[in-house]
Amino acid sequence: MKLSENEVINKLLNKDLKIIQRPDYFNFSLDTLLISNFVSLVRGTKKILDLGTGNGVIPLFLSQRTDAKIVGIEIQKISYELALKNIKINNLEEQIEIINDDMKNWKNHFELGSQDLIVSNPPFFKVCGNEKQLNELNQLAVARHEIAIDLESLISIASLLLKDKGYFALVHRPERFMEILELLKKYRFSPKRVQFCYTKINKSAKIVLIEAIKNGNSFLEVLPPLICHDSNGAYSQEVLKMFDNFTKE
Repeated sequence: MKLSENEVINKLLNKDLKIIQRPDYFNFSLDTLLISNFVSLVRGTKKILDLGTGNGVIPLFLSQRTDAKIVGIEIQKISYELALKNIKINNLEEQIEIINDDMKNWKNHFELGSQDLIVSNPPFFKVCGNEKQLNELNQLAVARHEIAIDLESLISIASLLLKDKGYFALVHRPERFMEILELLKKYRFSPKRVQFCYTKINKSAKIVLIEAIKNGNSFLEVLPPLICHDSNGAYSQEVLKMFDNFTKE
């Protein structure tokens, strides 16, 4: 496959998956690995939707855990094109489909209640009128700040598209945890599993992983904390085991 001059291929450690990325666009991060490993894949999971798929890394990871049909929707054209290349280079065209559109236009692509599982690694940061907080590159700003979609809109779309008792998994920042819980309740989700993730021991939580069920019962499991790096800054053994989980036999 021919790459443009600003595209690079990365291998995930020594694993089979290959990721094509661009340094001027939002790249694969540990958040993506964490949510892909965290989400529950049950017997009835046949249709999976990734809202804001970027260059398609979450679908790539999930394809190593399930044979379910996976669709990613991405608003930015270049990220969409990267996702298509990532599917092709990993020979996953039969399992993964990528749509280039605003997720707010979901009616053009999906039926109500059609998805078994929805997953998202959305923009973390609100835009509060201070343009200095935004990245100089607009494409990075869209990936990191709530410009194209805000948290409530994303959760409301997930609720519309999920079947009854369908699963919704989200990775976000702990400082917005209470807001997320309120919005989940508003849109008929019951949080089922939560895990706080830390860069190092004795540091404040950096990431929160949340899994909810549409119209589920009120039982919440808070998992043990996940420490992502050791004292030397290298990935912890628990994170390294996650990479092992994403190698097809």
